[in-house]
Amino acid sequence: MPQAKMADALGIEQSTLNRIEHEPRIISDKVVLNILIAGKPARNGKRGKMNVLRLTSIEKSFGELKVLKGIDLSVNKGEIVCVIGPSGSGKSTLLRCVNHLEAIEKGEIEILGTKIAETRNGKAEYIPEKQIRQMCARTGMVFQNFNLFPHKSVLGNVMEAQLTVKKTPKDEAREISVRMIEKVGLTDKIKAYPSQLSGGQKQRVAIARALAMNPDIMLFDEPTSALDPELIGEVLQVIKKLAEEHMTMIVVTHEMAFTREIADRVVFMDEGQIVIDGVPDDIFVNPEHFRIKTFLERSKY
Repeated sequence: MPQAKMADALGIEQSTLNRIEHEPRIISDKVVLNILIAGKPARNGKRGKMNVLRLTSIEKSFGELKVLKGIDLSVNKGEIVCVIGPSGSGKSTLLRCVNHLEAIEKGEIEILGTKIAETRNGKAEYIPEKQIRQMCARTGMVFQNFNLFPHKSVLGNVMEAQLTVKKTPKDEAREISVRMIEKVGLTDKIKAYPSQLSGGQKQRVAIARALAMNPDIMLFDEPTSALDPELIGEVLQVIKKLAEEHMTMIVVTHEMAFTREIADRVVFMDEGQIVIDGVPDDIFVNPEHFRIKTFLERSKY
């Protein structure tokens, strides 16, 4: 079947079909159709068609400093989007706006088909706070600096949000927490307190805590930036495992090799704008934009 006809039949752009050419094998029309019906082709076959997050024309300022300038971004189910760029480019602020830790001034935020904010009369208006909390509870956030309760054990930290936010019965919360702690490889530390853990272990507890809430999308805000170099690998390994399990993720990171290995898409931000949103090869193999080339040279990738 000619590409133009196939594109018309599926109601998609022909450029989407052209991406099939990046596949390392010859595939039949039937296989192509099956891939496209399931969702956009991805290097690792994990990308789904269902939209989990959509940001449209997002604007955010701190005083007179405009930190987000018309951001458009969508993430599909099972997709791993890594956000890179220089410090101060708005990466962390973007995540905080998704999770309502910061309020946008203009634009639209849609999570799992529900609009939690949209522009009306020139400014963003949000749905009621209770509904926002319900939607944001479906996103898990992992911060740079762990944010663990120092007076609670590993088990207590992972259970806390389930008990207080979701009102999960204690026995059920304990069972879920034990499974998540095992998932991040910390069963032997389940009774330990944060002061008894390394930085990498603390971050893995934070990941377990977020996973215990059963989120539809995970947001990682530079999860290794506060770690000593020798501890970074253990945290990245946990994130890789989540990727293998098809967890939808947005990862703000400075780990370039990790980004190239794990990402379905890479978003490069600079001065509050998305400069490019493409597959890893667009960034790391054939970067066309001079700003990306400069960034990679300075990051010694």
